[in-house]
Amino acid sequence: MRSLFVLLFCAGYVTCQLWRKGVVHYAINKKDYDVHSQDEIITTLSQLQNEICVKFFYTPNNYTADEKDKILFINNPDKRKNCPPIVYNFTGSVIDMPIGYKCINRKDIARIVMDMLRASVEQTVSTINSYDLVKKFQERDADSTHPTLLSPPDRNYINAHYHVECGSQAQRSVASRRLGDTTDPLQLTPDNLEFYKDKIWPLAIVMYGVDEKLRTKPDYNLLKYAMTTIELASCVVFQEIVTSDGVLTPKNYLWFTNDGEEVPQLGFREGKQTINLETMVHGAPGHTAHVLVNLMRALGVPMMSNRFDRDNYVTIDWRKIQKGKEHHFERAPASAWVATPYDFESVTHAPANYMCGDCDLGGQSVKPLQDHLWQRTLSMGHATQPSDSDGKLLDLLYRDQCRERIISDNLEVMKKTADN
Repeated sequence: MRSLFVLLFCAGYVTCQLWRKGVVHYAINKKDYDVHSQDEIITTLSQLQNEICVKFFYTPNNYTADEKDKILFINNPDKRKNCPPIVYNFTGSVIDMPIGYKCINRKDIARIVMDMLRASVEQTVSTINSYDLVKKFQERDADSTHPTLLSPPDRNYINAHYHVECGSQAQRSVASRRLGDTTDPLQLTPDNLEFYKDKIWPLAIVMYGVDEKLRTKPDYNLLKYAMTTIELASCVVFQEIVTSDGVLTPKNYLWFTNDGEEVPQLGFREGKQTINLETMVHGAPGHTAHVLVNLMRALGVPMMSNRFDRDNYVTIDWRKIQKGKEHHFERAPASAWVATPYDFESVTHAPANYMCGDCDLGGQSVKPLQDHLWQRTLSMGHATQPSDSDGKLLDLLYRDQCRERIISDNLEVMKKTADN
């Protein structure tokens, strides 16, 4: 009754604070928690996804969420031991959720997360009678042979109030043709230009460097080969820098070493990006195109299997995904879609076992909806060359910068010729 009263009271006075699309992007302050505690938090959030429709996407340091999304920041700045109830503030872009050290166990973490989700509901406009809504999603008592973190009433409450937001995660999108003359060549729309404007490398040149100790490793050769493959399929250029040659280090570049982030950020970013060379090159077993996927990501191209309309073509089995890797499957916004057909042969398409935590016996995290004789399952994610659509997309995104580079090079040649 208390929840019903609060929900009806808020209907006229409080603006919507539900997590958009039923997705909670979260980050953990590593200074406040040791590795074991971080793993316990991530494991609990991954398990909760099996009980409620809300998804929890771990946010690495180099991950940039959509500007409309909020971030749940798990920290303990006061070094508290216990976990007293707190008042959550959803007005800002960062929502703090402190977890005391004595509460680093799955039951207490689940309880704290439940309190946070309830707070998001109780600050939400509702035009539906709360009692009828929860009753609609009523489930039987939990099976004692399959212990869960949340009680049936808690699961009912969250699933009922988040069913619309969660529904948008799997809502199949209709990929309609852009307005205008369909005979026109492929071109970027205003929405595309807005999405990609900050993700394109100037002059279509990607500057990068490699730790000297890694230059003799096979991973370095794989990286170089993949870069050459993309250069042959597009006008993009990868320019290696050598810090020992006396040339000034560029301001914005990728740096490959033994540590750093698993993958590059999506598109151009100012400053130095430190990336782990091994995780950059090697992915799921058999994922031939893993290094190509990550290079395309560095160029600003989202994965084909993350397209906003991907649910028309593949199914994501969230239960199979390795804990803490769920954000790699988040759908890109519609503004990222350029009017090209869905391409299972794209080098950016995930393999069937992409980021799979339980696929030893043939399990799949990505499943094609239509797949005659497993042809797509066996081929997707195993391309060794960019497909035609990959090449067209790169040329479309970078043709202006490539043209500017060529003009600049020609002017430089003309200047040297004139001086001689």
